[in-house]
Amino acid sequence: MTRSRILITGGAGFIGSAVVRMAIKKGHEVINVDKLTYAANLESLKSVKDSPLYKFDKVDICNPKEVERLFKDYAPDAVMHLAAESH
Repeated sequence: MTRSRILITGGAGFIGSAVVRMAIKKGHEVINVDKLTYAANLESLKSVKDSPLYKFDKVDICNPKEVERLFKDYAPDAVMHLAAESH
């Protein structure tokens, strides 16, 4: 299996954190991008926070300059957009 660098938005949310943990378990490098609103829970990522495959960047993806920086800094192979607020 080839290791991919995956940028995951909303990775501190309920579904996002499960995807982050699964991707790391499968050997992928993960960049977790989250604004850390009320729905975020970094405790759910405690098991991977010290992994060399895990990076966290607190970013509001509505900020185009920050999103541009993310792509420049991390050069992800894939993006999983899981950031959402349901109301």
